[in-house]
Amino acid sequence: MTATKVYQVFLSATYLDLIEARRQVYEVLPELHCLPVVFRDHDGSERAHWQQVRASIDACDYVLLLLGSRYGTLTASGVSRTHQEIVYAQHKQKPVLVLMHENPGQRPVAWQEATPEGRLRFQEFRATMARGMVVTWNEVEDLALTLRTTMAQLIQAKPARGLLPALPQDEELKDKLRQAQMRIAQLETEREQWLTGQVRLESLAQGEDKVEVSYQANVYAGGHCEITNLRSRLSWNELFLMIAPHLGEAQPEQLLHDRLAEGLRVAGLADAQKVRAKAHAMTDVRLSDLSFSAIRVQLRSLGLITRLRDSRAAGDPQWKLTALGEQHMTRILLVAKPA
Repeated sequence: MTATKVYQVFLSATYLDLIEARRQVYEVLPELHCLPVVFRDHDGSERAHWQQVRASIDACDYVLLLLGSRYGTLTASGVSRTHQEIVYAQHKQKPVLVLMHENPGQRPVAWQEATPEGRLRFQEFRATMARGMVVTWNEVEDLALTLRTTMAQLIQAKPARGLLPALPQDEELKDKLRQAQMRIAQLETEREQWLTGQVRLESLAQGEDKVEVSYQANVYAGGHCEITNLRSRLSWNELFLMIAPHLGEAQPEQLLHDRLAEGLRVAGLADAQKVRAKAHAMTDVRLSDLSFSAIRVQLRSLGLITRLRDSRAAGDPQWKLTALGEQHMTRILLVAKPA
């Protein structure tokens, strides 16, 4: 019986726009007999930092470039650290797989380059990387399926030396596995810190602030039914109350979509009547992916809902109200005593 090899994989990615995506990749790689090459940030000079990066790439069998919406921190040479890592990996003839976001311009503004120069560098880098082995992704949840398929194809197309399975006495490989597990835990902590502590809540739309929601629905008017594209402006409190009463216990993500769709079915009829004057009913409301993601991210960033840490193991992510979310729901629903 032939032993299954373990392959070492270096992940190159920017930070701010890919916190969750990086964590997803680190979680999936061990399932594919791939060991993430753990890179520890260096507190010394840029030269010492780069030496450590090169050593990490040298040790790996494959390189993954996770490309979101940013070009990244510039080095003294004028290219980003991510770009520099990929050039070095190609120079060392390491097989590179590019996981490229399909619509970077539609992601939150905070996740994109802030200057025209940065955006131009990103577009040029993206165009260059598109000429290699590329697969695209949109939602973070898509990455697991994409990576499971394409990593196997990469290993088959470009076999690498790899490592033998860890033996009880192989302390070096066991230590690397422990380092990878620690890195996953670190990314989990970084994600939660970014979502809560690093976001200035006063800068986020919330409460009675309005947001435009895009969706499709079957609109009934005068005995006829027609699929219609609609837009409704609702407050964040209205959207929150569509889902909050159902999240006292953990619920699958599909329930969030279903509750929002039901709320829009009722609240959006007036908007349907602006498009079709005789509209009297709507069914089969389907939120656009962008609107649903924006609502989910905003409510999570406001600290009102949270995704259970290990929920994806069972499939559909599980969501629940936070303590702050319960307080906010109660505050909205309380009826004040008449003056």
